[in-house]
Amino acid sequence: MIRNVALTVCLTGGCIWFLALAAPVNSAQVDPSEPFKPVSSIESLMHGQGVFFKDIRKELQQPASKKRNKEIFEAAEVLAELANVNRFNRNKDDYRSWAMQVRNLSLELAAAATKGDATDEQLNAIVQKMSATCGACHDAYQ
Repeated sequence: MIRNVALTVCLTGGCIWFLALAAPVNSAQVDPSEPFKPVSSIESLMHGQGVFFKDIRKELQQPASKKRNKEIFEAAEVLAELANVNRFNRNKDDYRSWAMQVRNLSLELAAAATKGDATDEQLNAIVQKMSATCGACHDAYQ
């Protein structure tokens, strides 16, 4: 037993050491004076937002459970971050406002899913607000 644990520790340590050596030297270097700029196109970010939005809607069709709420929470958090980044893609006040609204509604949905006491109607109401906000932006910019 001890021999198996020691072997596992050695192999794991060796893998970590190898990965540390194989990682590019400059991968973690960030110039703090550089202004934030998304590296993804608007289209890619919108695609990602759409994927997580569909995942949330799909989960809301499932019976309420801790697992479902965890899935909604995680998808809503990622959607919030994508919207947060997306607001930097256009220097237009309305565009940024819609992106911030989607971010805030996604965070509201994540919080409601985490509590676990929100009804399906309450969760769906937040999703409907998100959909309307996305639609308003798409009407103006798509």
